[in-house]
Amino acid sequence: MAEEKDLVAIAFKADKSREFLVNKLAGLAEVNDFPVPADALRVGTLDSLMSLSDDISKMDALAEGTCFKLFRQHEDLKGGIAPSVMGTDVMTYATKQWDWDEAKFQLKTPLRELAEMISGKIGGLEEELKAKVAELNALKGSLQAFERRGQGNLMVRGLGDIVQEDDILDSEYMTTVMVVIQKSSMKEFLLEYERLADYVVPLSAKAISEDSEYVLFGVTLFKKCLDQFKTSCREKRFTVREFEFNAEALAADDAKKAEDEAECSRQTAMLSNWCAINYAEGLTMMMHLKAIRVFIESVLRYGFTSYRGQGMAPNMQAVMLTPAKGKMDALRKTLGSLFATSASLMDEGGDEVAVPGAAGEFYPYVSVSVSVFPPVL
Repeated sequence: MAEEKDLVAIAFKADKSREFLVNKLAGLAEVNDFPVPADALRVGTLDSLMSLSDDISKMDALAEGTCFKLFRQHEDLKGGIAPSVMGTDVMTYATKQWDWDEAKFQLKTPLRELAEMISGKIGGLEEELKAKVAELNALKGSLQAFERRGQGNLMVRGLGDIVQEDDILDSEYMTTVMVVIQKSSMKEFLLEYERLADYVVPLSAKAISEDSEYVLFGVTLFKKCLDQFKTSCREKRFTVREFEFNAEALAADDAKKAEDEAECSRQTAMLSNWCAINYAEGLTMMMHLKAIRVFIESVLRYGFTSYRGQGMAPNMQAVMLTPAKGKMDALRKTLGSLFATSASLMDEGGDEVAVPGAAGEFYPYVSVSVSVFPPVL
């Protein structure tokens, strides 16, 4: 069932005019031409059409899904701004401006080859989008890892941006240890830290940073009693944080973060532009597949006619409907009554022939949903 915001491409026998439909659907839907090049598309054999009818719906679904992904990605990168097609909003383009692009999709190409070529191009867009998004997400993941280092309390967060070089003494015999103390235990720690090991430098405890729960102290001692100091801290529930000050590593991290930020900004801008361009390209190709699908179902349902006075031609004409808000059910009911006698191809004796290629909900006319906006998640 089409959603309210969907367009509906329909086709019916050539003996009814577009003007007839416009009058009958007044207040229910806007009616625009859907320029399916029925006289120029290569029909091939009935078997080939029936075989392609089984596959075209899958190609159509792939095309819509790819367009939805490009649309959403563009919105995510542009802060909710929807993409357009060469500056035209997508609804206007789909209903009033789309036309078959003979330069890209030559009508003399066999129908299956044409459909598979278009579907292949759309599949290529989806794969390229996946690769580009994965590359951007890897950069974002790297930056998030940098951010996580500065998150949390002093028990878990990184210390590299807190501890400065002059907070550390590191020599052949002496070292500075980082100890995290609960604020409620700070008085106890200051009274006892000099006795937590045999060779702790008196008055060396220095408060380096604090948060709402903890205080980070640096304590200087001789390396030979480091294990004794750590054991005593565990017994007193004082937490020793393993930390080694490395100016070169910190500088390299800062440089890597700045490089990743710049690259992330560059790739975000590039992906945004790529999505804008290729959403328009994908939507255009999707509309071509919709046209092929309408053509196939129409030929299988209505056959050919000499109605146009130019020899035998597909007995069809197609329009694009923009349903009025809340009028989809009424629109379907009206269309059903208008085309109640046009459900299928009739043989000479007027006996109904089974409609080949029909899929999904059945209507007495060819109906293909055209979704230019992704469904709300």
